[in-house]
Amino acid sequence: MQEPMPDLLTHAGLGTLAAAVRRRLKHVVAARLAPYDLSLQQFWVILVLLEKGPSSLHPLAQQVWMDDPTASRVVKAMVGRGLLRTQPDPKHGRRILISLAPTALPLAQELQRLSAEIKSSLVEGIDLNEQAMMRRGLLAMIGNLDEMMIGLPASEAGDESAAS
Repeated sequence: MQEPMPDLLTHAGLGTLAAAVRRRLKHVVAARLAPYDLSLQQFWVILVLLEKGPSSLHPLAQQVWMDDPTASRVVKAMVGRGLLRTQPDPKHGRRILISLAPTALPLAQELQRLSAEIKSSLVEGIDLNEQAMMRRGLLAMIGNLDEMMIGLPASEAGDESAAS
């Protein structure tokens, strides 16, 4: 049985609700990842590489909302665990391609199923029209926040890696 929603959230502003969803989603995903001994960041890296294929560091970092140094540390740790492999990019002499290690494919596919379960449960009881309306509203809020960040010094604008 689901716990009742705290009265605090019933009348909360949209920013507070967005933060509550983010916190709860991170908690649920982290709990579901515990048996795999994976961090949230490692989970997202595996899913992106499974769905999109090999990538160099910067595009991978952007797709998982990390800065390059953080992504580099995450990738290095995952290579050490045998989850990822790196090799020179044949199209670009200085670039390294990051891909799933062949032995990690079964794990990646299992994590993809887990991700689909979580996504499905997240929107349970919300019809497609409501989902589309929420998506438009959230995208508008993101656009509004992006506009508010224009002209702010980097330290005030925030770090995208904080979103991961």
